[in-house]
Amino acid sequence: MLTRINERTGHQAAIYALCPAPGGFFSAAADGYLVRWQADDAELGKVVAQVEGGKFLCLTTLYDGGLVAGALDGGVHWLYPGAAERNLHIAQHRRGVFAICRVGDEVFTGGGDGILTRWNAHTGRTLESLPLSANSLRCIAHFPAANALLVGASDGQIYTVSLPDFTLIHTVPANEPSVFTVVPIPPGLGPGYISGGRDARLRVFGYPVGKEIQLPPVTDAHLSTVNAMAFDPTGQFLATASRDKTVKLWKADTLELLKVCEVVRDRGHVNSVNTLLWLDDKHLLTAGDDRRILEWRLNDQT
Repeated sequence: MLTRINERTGHQAAIYALCPAPGGFFSAAADGYLVRWQADDAELGKVVAQVEGGKFLCLTTLYDGGLVAGALDGGVHWLYPGAAERNLHIAQHRRGVFAICRVGDEVFTGGGDGILTRWNAHTGRTLESLPLSANSLRCIAHFPAANALLVGASDGQIYTVSLPDFTLIHTVPANEPSVFTVVPIPPGLGPGYISGGRDARLRVFGYPVGKEIQLPPVTDAHLSTVNAMAFDPTGQFLATASRDKTVKLWKADTLELLKVCEVVRDRGHVNSVNTLLWLDDKHLLTAGDDRRILEWRLNDQT
């Protein structure tokens, strides 16, 4: 079971991204603020960066303490708290930057222009770009089993892009009409991945293509778009967040529904839940359009 234990407030617009940090985490929102929070103090939130007019949609961290945030205007912002002279603001994508992922010494961004861009994580310079879709790229995940990226798009497809050569090796139809989130299946259950999207379903794919996974291929998960999902660090549970205002907890090896967190019974979110993050194997963070970050504890009886 998940029990709500804390609430963090302060953002003035919808929160779209949560990212781990030593001893805590970062949040990014459409108010143009990046905030650093302490894991052990729900009241202690510190603004570490602000971009005037920036509406942040995605976020990742760098090895040297920097942050890379994607914005609705297509900008990719390289931000260094305490060293503003290093900041870079690059107009890269058209129609928004919806997805970002760091793999080793490289960062990858996906835009509303359907283009996947590869960056040097140390210099903030673009290395190359790969047009994938005529529609927006909505999510990117590293897929270690194939040494590849999984890229979900608003054409309902998942694109597999190989690393390090950065070439498209496979495309599979997934959630119609749009894929919003994709995550690799934990090693003990895979190799494969799960996607979620506007059809409110979870879809399971084995890898290589056609390999069977002992999970239901399609699960009716929510009443509206599945915005985000994440396996806990132990690989035993999958958490999902939805536009239907709920957070759900699933048993990873069967996709059995264990818990629905909603507003009346659980003091959950009152608007769309856009993002989530496991702080550790016992604590889950969720955030969304209601401008709140809620912290949930996974109880032993789950």
